[in-house]
Amino acid sequence: MAIATRSSATWLNNARRILGRRMHRTPNGARWWGMVRMLNHELGLPLKSAARVADLVLHTSAEPHRVRIAATSDGAIALRIDLERFHSTANASLSAAFAFGQPRSRGRPRKPRRRRPLIDVFPSVWEIRIERERSKLDKLGEQLREWAAYPRGIEPGRPFIMDAATIRSVPRLALTTTKGDIDVLLVEATDAKVAMGA
Repeated sequence: MAIATRSSATWLNNARRILGRRMHRTPNGARWWGMVRMLNHELGLPLKSAARVADLVLHTSAEPHRVRIAATSDGAIALRIDLERFHSTANASLSAAFAFGQPRSRGRPRKPRRRRPLIDVFPSVWEIRIERERSKLDKLGEQLREWAAYPRGIEPGRPFIMDAATIRSVPRLALTTTKGDIDVLLVEATDAKVAMGA
Protein backbone atom coordinates (compact mmCIF):
# COMPACT_ATOMS: atom_id res chain seq x y z
CA MET A 1 0.00 0.00 0.00
CA ALA A 2 2.93 2.35 0.66
CA ILE A 3 4.17 2.04 -2.94
CA ALA A 4 0.66 2.54 -4.35
CA THR A 5 0.11 5.72 -2.31
CA ARG A 6 3.71 7.00 -2.61
CA SER A 7 4.01 7.22 1.16
CA SER A 8 5.60 5.28 4.01
CA ALA A 9 3.95 2.52 6.04
CA THR A 10 4.45 4.67 9.16
CA TRP A 11 2.58 7.60 7.63
CA LEU A 12 -0.26 5.32 6.51
CA ASN A 13 -0.65 3.75 9.95
CA ASN A 14 -0.52 7.11 11.75
CA ALA A 15 -2.97 8.74 9.31
CA ARG A 16 -5.34 5.78 9.64
CA ARG A 17 -5.33 6.13 13.43
CA ILE A 18 -5.75 9.92 13.40
CA LEU A 19 -8.62 9.80 10.88
CA GLY A 20 -10.23 6.75 12.46
CA ARG A 21 -10.56 5.08 9.05
CA ARG A 22 -10.01 1.53 7.91
CA MET A 23 -7.29 0.80 5.41
CA HIS A 24 -9.08 -0.64 2.36
CA ARG A 25 -6.39 -2.43 0.37
CA THR A 26 -8.14 -1.96 -2.96
CA PRO A 27 -7.26 0.19 -5.98
CA ASN A 28 -9.90 2.76 -4.98
CA GLY A 29 -8.62 2.73 -1.40
CA ALA A 30 -5.07 3.30 -2.64
CA ARG A 31 -6.23 6.20 -4.81
CA TRP A 32 -8.05 7.77 -1.84
CA TRP A 33 -5.07 7.44 0.52
CA GLY A 34 -2.78 8.69 -2.28
CA MET A 35 -4.84 11.85 -2.69
CA VAL A 36 -4.93 12.42 1.09
CA ARG A 37 -1.13 12.03 1.23
CA MET A 38 -0.62 14.39 -1.70
CA LEU A 39 -2.87 17.08 -0.23
CA ASN A 40 -1.31 16.67 3.22
CA HIS A 41 2.37 16.37 2.28
CA GLU A 42 2.67 18.42 -0.88
CA LEU A 43 0.11 21.18 -0.20
CA GLY A 44 0.30 21.22 3.59
CA LEU A 45 -3.42 20.76 4.24
CA PRO A 46 -4.25 19.38 7.67
CA LEU A 47 -4.92 15.65 7.54
CA LYS A 48 -8.65 15.88 8.30
CA SER A 49 -9.14 18.61 5.69
CA ALA A 50 -7.23 16.54 3.15
CA ALA A 51 -9.52 13.57 3.87
CA ARG A 52 -12.64 15.74 3.38
CA VAL A 53 -11.31 17.06 0.06
CA ALA A 54 -10.46 13.51 -1.09
CA ASP A 55 -13.97 12.38 -0.16
CA LEU A 56 -15.51 15.29 -2.06
CA VAL A 57 -13.37 14.88 -5.17
CA LEU A 58 -13.12 11.09 -5.50
CA HIS A 59 -16.62 10.08 -4.44
CA THR A 60 -18.54 12.20 -6.93
CA SER A 61 -20.62 10.24 -9.42
CA ALA A 62 -19.62 12.25 -12.50
CA GLU A 63 -15.88 12.51 -13.03
CA PRO A 64 -14.90 15.77 -14.72
CA HIS A 65 -11.29 16.16 -15.81
CA ARG A 66 -10.71 19.12 -13.50
CA VAL A 67 -12.27 20.07 -10.18
CA ARG A 68 -12.16 23.52 -8.56
CA ILE A 69 -12.75 23.78 -4.81
CA ALA A 70 -13.15 27.21 -3.21
CA ALA A 71 -10.70 27.70 -0.35
CA THR A 72 -12.22 31.00 0.81
CA SER A 73 -15.85 31.95 1.33
CA ASP A 74 -15.86 34.37 -1.62
CA GLY A 75 -14.06 31.90 -3.93
CA ALA A 76 -11.14 34.26 -4.58
CA ILE A 77 -8.69 31.49 -3.66
CA ALA A 78 -9.38 28.00 -4.88
CA LEU A 79 -7.75 24.61 -5.24
CA ARG A 80 -7.84 23.18 -8.75
CA ILE A 81 -7.27 19.44 -9.14
CA ASP A 82 -6.52 17.83 -12.50
CA LEU A 83 -8.22 14.47 -11.98
CA GLU A 84 -6.98 13.00 -15.25
CA ARG A 85 -3.36 13.62 -14.19
CA PHE A 86 -4.06 12.42 -10.65
CA HIS A 87 -5.64 9.15 -11.84
CA SER A 88 -2.81 8.67 -14.34
CA THR A 89 -0.19 8.93 -11.59
CA ALA A 90 -2.29 6.84 -9.20
CA ASN A 91 -2.65 4.08 -11.82
CA ALA A 92 1.10 4.13 -12.48
CA SER A 93 1.76 3.88 -8.72
CA LEU A 94 -0.69 0.97 -8.41
CA SER A 95 1.04 -0.80 -11.27
CA ALA A 96 4.40 -0.32 -9.53
CA ALA A 97 2.93 -1.73 -6.31
CA PHE A 98 1.65 -4.80 -8.16
CA ALA A 99 4.99 -5.33 -9.92
CA PHE A 100 7.51 -4.42 -7.22
CA GLY A 101 5.65 -4.78 -3.91
CA GLN A 102 6.11 -7.85 -1.77
CA PRO A 103 3.00 -9.35 -0.22
CA ARG A 104 3.56 -9.66 3.50
CA SER A 105 2.45 -12.72 5.36
CA ARG A 106 1.81 -12.91 9.07
CA GLY A 107 4.44 -14.05 11.50
CA ARG A 108 8.18 -14.08 11.44
CA PRO A 109 9.72 -13.79 7.97
CA ARG A 110 11.37 -16.95 6.66
CA LYS A 111 15.01 -16.99 5.75
CA PRO A 112 15.31 -17.04 1.97
CA ARG A 113 16.82 -20.20 0.52
CA ARG A 114 19.29 -19.62 -2.27
CA ARG A 115 18.46 -21.64 -5.32
CA ARG A 116 20.39 -21.92 -8.49
CA PRO A 117 18.20 -21.45 -11.54
CA LEU A 118 17.70 -24.60 -13.58
CA ILE A 119 18.19 -22.76 -16.83
CA ASP A 120 19.30 -19.25 -17.61
CA VAL A 121 16.77 -17.47 -19.76
CA PHE A 122 16.43 -13.94 -21.03
CA PRO A 123 14.18 -11.86 -18.81
CA SER A 124 10.67 -11.30 -20.14
CA VAL A 125 10.68 -7.77 -18.74
CA TRP A 126 13.12 -5.20 -20.09
CA GLU A 127 14.54 -2.60 -17.71
CA ILE A 128 15.30 0.99 -18.68
CA ARG A 129 17.33 3.09 -16.27
CA ILE A 130 17.08 6.81 -16.91
CA GLU A 131 18.54 9.90 -15.30
CA ARG A 132 16.38 12.73 -13.99
CA GLU A 133 17.48 15.06 -16.83
CA ARG A 134 14.45 16.76 -18.42
CA SER A 135 15.42 16.23 -22.08
CA LYS A 136 16.03 12.52 -21.53
CA LEU A 137 12.72 12.11 -19.71
CA ASP A 138 10.89 13.93 -22.51
CA LYS A 139 12.45 11.68 -25.18
CA LEU A 140 11.70 8.50 -23.24
CA GLY A 141 8.12 9.62 -22.55
CA GLU A 142 7.60 10.29 -26.25
CA GLN A 143 9.06 6.91 -27.22
CA LEU A 144 6.95 5.03 -24.69
CA ARG A 145 3.85 6.91 -25.89
CA GLU A 146 4.61 5.70 -29.45
CA TRP A 147 4.81 2.14 -28.09
CA ALA A 148 1.36 2.56 -26.45
CA ALA A 149 2.73 2.19 -22.91
CA TYR A 150 0.15 1.42 -20.22
CA PRO A 151 0.56 0.47 -16.54
CA ARG A 152 0.99 -3.29 -16.18
CA GLY A 153 -1.75 -4.94 -14.14
CA ILE A 154 -4.24 -2.04 -14.41
CA GLU A 155 -7.54 -2.71 -16.15
CA PRO A 156 -7.75 -1.12 -19.62
CA GLY A 157 -9.61 2.14 -20.05
CA ARG A 158 -8.36 3.85 -16.88
CA PRO A 159 -6.76 7.29 -17.32
CA PHE A 160 -3.04 7.24 -18.05
CA ILE A 161 -0.78 9.96 -19.45
CA MET A 162 2.63 8.72 -20.60
CA ASP A 163 5.00 11.66 -20.33
CA ALA A 164 8.02 12.97 -18.43
CA ALA A 165 5.85 14.13 -15.49
CA THR A 166 4.61 10.57 -14.94
CA ILE A 167 8.17 9.19 -15.03
CA ARG A 168 9.29 11.87 -12.53
CA SER A 169 6.42 11.24 -10.12
CA VAL A 170 6.63 7.41 -10.13
CA PRO A 171 10.33 6.47 -9.98
CA ARG A 172 9.65 2.77 -10.71
CA LEU A 173 7.17 2.30 -13.55
CA ALA A 174 5.89 -1.13 -14.61
CA LEU A 175 4.57 -0.83 -18.15
CA THR A 176 3.22 -3.04 -20.88
CA THR A 177 3.93 -1.85 -24.43
CA THR A 178 3.64 -3.05 -28.00
CA LYS A 179 7.32 -4.06 -27.70
CA GLY A 180 6.77 -6.11 -24.51
CA ASP A 181 6.86 -5.45 -20.78
CA ILE A 182 9.20 -2.67 -19.66
CA ASP A 183 10.25 -1.46 -16.21
CA VAL A 184 11.44 2.16 -16.08
CA LEU A 185 13.67 3.07 -13.15
CA LEU A 186 14.50 6.70 -12.42
CA VAL A 187 18.09 6.88 -11.14
CA GLU A 188 20.58 9.55 -10.18
CA ALA A 189 23.28 10.38 -12.74
CA THR A 190 26.02 8.49 -10.87
CA ASP A 191 23.83 5.35 -10.57
CA ALA A 192 23.13 5.35 -14.31
CA LYS A 193 26.86 5.61 -15.14
CA VAL A 194 27.70 2.74 -12.75
CA ALA A 195 24.97 0.58 -14.33
CA MET A 196 26.42 1.25 -17.80
CA GLY A 197 29.94 0.42 -16.59
CA ALA A 198 31.36 3.90 -17.16
